[in-house]
Amino acid sequence: MKKIISSFVFILLSGCSQSDDYLSEANIEIKKNYPNIEIEKIRKVDDKLFEIIIENEIYYLTSDYKHLIAGNVINIHTKENITESSMKEKRLIVLKELDKENMIIYKPEKVKHVLTIFTDTTCPYCQKLHNEITNLLKNNIEIRYVLFSRNGNQMDAYKEMVSAWCAKDRKNALEQLYDGQSIVENLNCTNPISKNLEIAGKLLVTGTPMTFTEAGDIIPGYQSSDKIIKFIENL
Repeated sequence: MKKIISSFVFILLSGCSQSDDYLSEANIEIKKNYPNIEIEKIRKVDDKLFEIIIENEIYYLTSDYKHLIAGNVINIHTKENITESSMKEKRLIVLKELDKENMIIYKPEKVKHVLTIFTDTTCPYCQKLHNEITNLLKNNIEIRYVLFSRNGNQMDAYKEMVSAWCAKDRKNALEQLYDGQSIVENLNCTNPISKNLEIAGKLLVTGTPMTFTEAGDIIPGYQSSDKIIKFIENL
Protein backbone atom coordinates (compact mmCIF):
# COMPACT_ATOMS: atom_id res chain seq x y z
CA MET A 1 0.00 0.00 0.00
CA LYS A 2 2.92 2.36 0.71
CA LYS A 3 4.13 1.83 -2.84
CA ILE A 4 0.65 2.65 -4.15
CA ILE A 5 0.50 5.85 -2.10
CA SER A 6 3.96 6.95 -3.26
CA SER A 7 3.09 6.37 -6.91
CA PHE A 8 -0.27 8.04 -6.41
CA VAL A 9 1.25 11.20 -4.92
CA PHE A 10 3.83 11.39 -7.74
CA ILE A 11 1.07 11.34 -10.37
CA LEU A 12 -0.78 14.16 -8.66
CA LEU A 13 2.36 16.23 -8.30
CA SER A 14 3.33 15.84 -11.92
CA GLY A 15 0.01 15.91 -13.69
CA CYS A 16 -2.79 17.78 -11.88
CA SER A 17 -3.80 21.41 -11.63
CA GLN A 18 -6.01 23.23 -9.16
CA SER A 19 -8.65 23.95 -11.79
CA ASP A 20 -12.33 23.06 -11.46
CA ASP A 21 -11.59 20.00 -13.60
CA TYR A 22 -9.19 18.66 -10.95
CA LEU A 23 -11.35 15.73 -9.91
CA SER A 24 -11.97 14.28 -13.35
CA GLU A 25 -8.42 15.02 -14.52
CA ALA A 26 -6.89 13.32 -11.49
CA ASN A 27 -9.08 10.27 -11.89
CA ILE A 28 -8.33 9.95 -15.62
CA GLU A 29 -4.60 10.39 -15.04
CA ILE A 30 -4.46 7.85 -12.24
CA LYS A 31 -6.46 5.27 -14.19
CA LYS A 32 -4.29 5.79 -17.28
CA ASN A 33 -1.08 5.08 -15.40
CA TYR A 34 -2.34 2.68 -12.77
CA PRO A 35 -5.46 0.90 -14.13
CA ASN A 36 -5.48 -1.68 -11.33
CA ILE A 37 -5.98 0.93 -8.63
CA GLU A 38 -9.66 1.40 -7.89
CA ILE A 39 -10.45 5.04 -7.17
CA GLU A 40 -13.81 4.92 -5.46
CA LYS A 41 -14.24 8.61 -4.87
CA ILE A 42 -12.39 11.92 -5.15
CA ARG A 43 -13.93 15.06 -3.73
CA LYS A 44 -12.89 18.53 -2.72
CA VAL A 45 -13.32 19.10 1.01
CA ASP A 46 -12.35 22.78 0.85
CA ASP A 47 -9.67 24.95 -0.75
CA LYS A 48 -6.96 23.16 1.20
CA LEU A 49 -7.94 19.49 1.17
CA PHE A 50 -9.07 16.79 -1.23
CA GLU A 51 -10.55 13.54 0.02
CA ILE A 52 -9.54 10.40 -1.86
CA ILE A 53 -10.79 6.86 -1.34
CA ILE A 54 -8.54 3.99 -2.43
CA GLU A 55 -9.14 0.34 -1.55
CA ASN A 56 -11.84 1.28 1.00
CA GLU A 57 -9.40 3.61 2.76
CA ILE A 58 -9.80 7.39 3.01
CA TYR A 59 -6.83 9.71 2.50
CA TYR A 60 -6.49 13.49 2.32
CA LEU A 61 -4.30 15.38 -0.11
CA THR A 62 -3.33 18.98 0.58
CA SER A 63 -4.05 21.45 -2.22
CA ASP A 64 -0.32 22.16 -2.64
CA TYR A 65 0.14 18.40 -3.33
CA LYS A 66 2.86 18.16 -0.68
CA HIS A 67 1.14 16.02 1.93
CA LEU A 68 -0.98 12.90 1.87
CA ILE A 69 -2.70 12.41 5.21
CA ALA A 70 -4.05 9.13 6.61
CA GLY A 71 -6.36 9.51 9.58
CA ASN A 72 -9.45 11.31 10.78
CA VAL A 73 -9.99 14.94 9.78
CA ILE A 74 -12.17 16.90 12.20
CA ASN A 75 -13.62 20.37 11.68
CA ILE A 76 -12.76 22.09 14.96
CA HIS A 77 -15.53 24.66 14.52
CA THR A 78 -18.43 22.30 13.81
CA LYS A 79 -16.80 19.34 15.62
CA GLU A 80 -17.76 17.18 12.65
CA ASN A 81 -15.56 14.18 12.00
CA ILE A 82 -15.39 14.60 8.22
CA THR A 83 -13.77 11.21 7.73
CA GLU A 84 -16.41 9.35 9.72
CA SER A 85 -19.20 11.17 7.86
CA SER A 86 -17.76 9.97 4.56
CA MET A 87 -17.35 6.43 5.89
CA LYS A 88 -20.99 6.39 7.05
CA GLU A 89 -22.10 7.35 3.55
CA LYS A 90 -20.03 4.50 2.13
CA ARG A 91 -21.40 2.03 4.66
CA LEU A 92 -25.00 2.94 3.92
CA ILE A 93 -24.49 2.36 0.21
CA VAL A 94 -23.05 -1.09 0.89
CA LEU A 95 -25.66 -1.96 3.53
CA LYS A 96 -28.36 -1.27 0.95
CA GLU A 97 -26.94 -4.19 -1.05
CA LEU A 98 -28.17 -6.50 1.68
CA ASP A 99 -31.50 -8.15 1.03
CA LYS A 100 -33.66 -8.80 4.09
CA GLU A 101 -34.45 -12.17 2.54
CA ASN A 102 -30.79 -13.05 3.09
CA MET A 103 -30.84 -12.28 6.81
CA ILE A 104 -32.15 -14.01 9.91
CA ILE A 105 -34.34 -11.40 11.57
CA TYR A 106 -35.57 -11.08 15.14
CA LYS A 107 -38.33 -8.50 15.15
CA PRO A 108 -40.11 -6.93 18.15
CA GLU A 109 -43.80 -6.03 18.01
CA LYS A 110 -42.89 -2.36 17.67
CA VAL A 111 -39.67 -1.43 15.84
CA LYS A 112 -37.90 1.70 17.05
CA HIS A 113 -34.39 0.93 15.83
CA VAL A 114 -32.74 -1.61 13.51
CA LEU A 115 -29.33 -3.20 14.02
CA THR A 116 -27.57 -5.18 11.30
CA ILE A 117 -25.09 -7.58 12.88
CA PHE A 118 -22.40 -9.48 10.99
CA THR A 119 -22.03 -12.67 12.98
CA ASP A 120 -20.13 -15.96 12.93
CA THR A 121 -21.64 -18.80 14.94
CA THR A 122 -18.18 -20.06 15.96
CA CYS A 123 -17.26 -16.69 17.47
CA PRO A 124 -17.58 -16.74 21.31
CA TYR A 125 -18.37 -13.03 21.44
CA CYS A 126 -21.15 -13.47 18.88
CA GLN A 127 -22.60 -16.15 21.11
CA LYS A 128 -22.31 -13.80 24.08
CA LEU A 129 -24.01 -10.97 22.19
CA HIS A 130 -26.83 -13.29 21.18
CA ASN A 131 -27.55 -13.85 24.87
CA GLU A 132 -28.41 -10.12 25.03
CA ILE A 133 -31.00 -10.30 22.26
CA THR A 134 -34.02 -10.61 24.57
CA ASN A 135 -33.27 -7.26 26.20
CA LEU A 136 -32.71 -5.61 22.81
CA LEU A 137 -36.07 -6.89 21.55
CA LYS A 138 -37.78 -5.65 24.73
CA ASN A 139 -36.43 -2.21 23.89
CA ASN A 140 -37.98 -2.31 20.41
CA ILE A 141 -34.72 -3.01 18.58
CA GLU A 142 -34.91 -5.23 15.51
CA ILE A 143 -31.93 -7.54 15.02
CA ARG A 144 -30.89 -8.51 11.51
CA TYR A 145 -28.22 -11.20 11.47
CA VAL A 146 -25.91 -11.45 8.48
CA LEU A 147 -24.19 -14.84 8.62
CA PHE A 148 -20.68 -15.16 7.26
CA SER A 149 -17.53 -17.12 8.00
CA ARG A 150 -15.03 -14.55 9.26
CA ASN A 151 -12.04 -16.73 8.37
CA GLY A 152 -13.20 -17.63 4.87
CA ASN A 153 -15.37 -20.24 3.25
CA GLN A 154 -12.91 -23.09 3.69
CA MET A 155 -13.58 -23.25 7.42
CA ASP A 156 -16.02 -25.46 9.34
CA ALA A 157 -17.88 -22.29 10.32
CA TYR A 158 -18.94 -21.88 6.69
CA LYS A 159 -20.52 -25.36 6.64
CA GLU A 160 -22.22 -24.64 9.96
CA MET A 161 -23.86 -21.45 8.75
CA VAL A 162 -24.86 -22.88 5.38
CA SER A 163 -26.44 -25.78 7.27
CA ALA A 164 -28.30 -23.34 9.53
CA TRP A 165 -29.55 -21.46 6.48
CA CYS A 166 -30.67 -24.68 4.77
CA ALA A 167 -32.49 -25.90 7.90
CA LYS A 168 -36.30 -25.94 7.97
CA ASP A 169 -36.22 -23.79 11.10
CA ARG A 170 -33.32 -21.37 10.65
CA LYS A 171 -33.75 -19.63 13.98
CA ASN A 172 -33.80 -22.89 15.89
CA ALA A 173 -30.68 -24.08 14.06
CA LEU A 174 -28.97 -20.78 14.83
CA GLU A 175 -29.94 -21.03 18.51
CA GLN A 176 -28.41 -24.51 18.65
CA LEU A 177 -25.15 -23.33 17.11
CA TYR A 178 -24.90 -20.33 19.44
CA ASP A 179 -25.49 -22.76 22.31
CA GLY A 180 -22.52 -24.86 21.21
CA GLN A 181 -24.59 -27.72 19.85
CA SER A 182 -24.12 -29.40 16.50
CA ILE A 183 -26.75 -29.48 13.77
CA VAL A 184 -27.33 -31.78 10.81
CA GLU A 185 -25.06 -30.81 7.93
CA ASN A 186 -27.04 -29.65 4.93
CA LEU A 187 -25.23 -27.78 2.17
CA ASN A 188 -27.78 -28.36 -0.56
CA CYS A 189 -29.62 -25.08 -0.80
CA THR A 190 -29.08 -21.67 -2.33
CA ASN A 191 -27.60 -19.49 0.40
CA PRO A 192 -26.08 -16.00 0.85
CA ILE A 193 -23.08 -16.93 3.02
CA SER A 194 -20.41 -16.36 0.34
CA LYS A 195 -22.04 -13.11 -0.79
CA ASN A 196 -22.17 -11.95 2.81
CA LEU A 197 -18.41 -12.46 3.08
CA GLU A 198 -17.91 -10.16 0.07
CA ILE A 199 -20.14 -7.50 1.59
CA ALA A 200 -18.34 -7.81 4.92
CA GLY A 201 -15.10 -7.05 3.07
CA LYS A 202 -16.60 -3.90 1.55
CA LEU A 203 -17.67 -2.78 5.01
CA LEU A 204 -14.20 -3.48 6.44
CA VAL A 205 -15.57 -6.03 8.88
CA THR A 206 -12.36 -7.36 10.40
CA GLY A 207 -13.88 -9.10 13.40
CA THR A 208 -17.17 -10.35 14.79
CA PRO A 209 -19.61 -9.39 15.95
CA MET A 210 -19.77 -6.08 14.12
CA THR A 211 -22.97 -4.10 14.39
CA PHE A 212 -24.27 -1.33 12.15
CA THR A 213 -27.07 1.10 12.99
CA GLU A 214 -29.56 2.21 10.35
CA ALA A 215 -27.61 5.48 10.12
CA GLY A 216 -24.35 3.70 9.28
CA ASP A 217 -22.69 4.00 12.70
CA ILE A 218 -20.54 1.12 13.93
CA ILE A 219 -20.78 -0.68 17.25
CA PRO A 220 -17.61 -2.83 17.18
CA GLY A 221 -17.18 -6.15 18.94
CA TYR A 222 -19.20 -7.38 21.88
CA GLN A 223 -21.08 -4.77 23.87
CA SER A 224 -23.72 -5.42 26.52
CA SER A 225 -27.31 -4.72 25.52
CA ASP A 226 -27.45 -1.83 28.00
CA LYS A 227 -24.43 -0.19 26.36
CA ILE A 228 -25.89 -0.74 22.90
CA ILE A 229 -29.21 0.81 23.91
CA LYS A 230 -27.44 3.80 25.47
CA PHE A 231 -25.31 4.26 22.35
CA ILE A 232 -28.36 4.24 20.07
CA GLU A 233 -30.32 6.64 22.25
CA ASN A 234 -27.43 9.12 22.24
CA LEU A 235 -27.13 9.25 18.47
